[in-house]
Parts: sequence; C-alpha cells; structure tokens
Amino acid sequence: MYLITNRKLCSKKRYFEVIEECILSQIENIIIREKDLNNNDFEDLCTRIISIRKKNNTNLIINSNTYLLKKLNLDGLHLPFKLFVSLLKEDYHFDEKKILGISIHCLDEILLLESIIKCKNIKIDYIILSHIYETKCKESLMPRGLDFLKKAEEITKIKIVALGGVLPENFKDTMNYCDDIAIMSTIMESKNIKSTINSYII
Repeated sequence: MYLITNRKLCSKKRYFEVIEECILSQIENIIIREKDLNNNDFEDLCTRIISIRKKNNTNLIINSNTYLLKKLNLDGLHLPFKLFVSLLKEDYHFDEKKILGISIHCLDEILLLESIIKCKNIKIDYIILSHIYETKCKESLMPRGLDFLKKAEEITKIKIVALGGVLPENFKDTMNYCDDIAIMSTIMESKNIKSTINSYII
C-alpha cells in the first residue's frame, strides 16, 4: 500500500500522528506530496518524517523534488509523467538505487513510457494510474474505471498502482487488475489508522 500525504486533510498535529501510525502499521510506502511548500518548509517537513520513521522499513518517496531527494537521501522519487519527460530532456540522471514512480492518466502515456524505457534503459519501479473511481479530490473529472487498469495490464509489465476512490468495499475488485493501491484521503482523515489499513486486507 502507498500513502500519499496531504496536510490539508487534517490538523498539523494529526498529520504527523497519521504518518507515525502508518509507519507503525507497517505501511510499505509513503509518497510525501506537499507540492505547494517552498524548499525550506518542505525540507523541514521531510526531516521530521525521517525522524518519525527511525529504523522502520517504510520507504519515503518524495514527490517531484529532485533537490531534496538527493540532499535528504530519501528512498525514492515520484514524478508526474510530464515532469519525467522534461527531466529526461534535461539529461537528468536517475539513480537506479532509488525507487522511481510515475503518475499516469492515459494509455498513450504508458505506451510512450514503454518506448522510453527501451530507448533509455531506465528502471521504473511502479506507475500510479488515476483516478479509478469517483473521488472528492477530482470531483470535476470523470473516473477512468477498472477498464483503464485492465487495458494497462495488457500493455505493460511495470507494477501498476491504482489511485482514486479505492475503498474497502471496492478494494478486492480493484486488486484483480493491479498490483497495489495508493490511498490519500481515507487514511489522512482516519481516526484509527490501523483499523483503516486492516480494512483493505483481503
């Protein structure tokens, strides 16, 4: 499971409590996605999360910020597809020792990503496909549905992570067509993190 952080969904105090409870509940990956912060504030936030993690095995993956990825020696980098392509054009060096994930919103992007991987010999650890179901985070956009996941499975062997409206009641159906799920609001707004995470277990 991937947690995508959003500090606007809870209080500042609760934000760090949620992250600590997720780590103690052995969530595998946390994508730190606070893109509106400047570098100094983002660094302070990431540093605190690193201190919370301590020696636990949860991967800390930073969204978009290549500077802090290197400075804080975080475990991985998550990128929107367009930013990934832009960094390639700038000859950015992707460290193969770091986790690399890409956000994908259409099948054409998957096809292009496949061609980039073959041409550039770049290791992509996972792709997040969204949004699958209706979600208040994307109220003005139509969900892409399970058919998006089904078709993606047919054209790529990259690990597929489903995002957007994935709830305990649709989790089993979703997992028929992907390798993992990413959750934001359901966890960030939860009052009982362990119970919420357990509700997704098959």
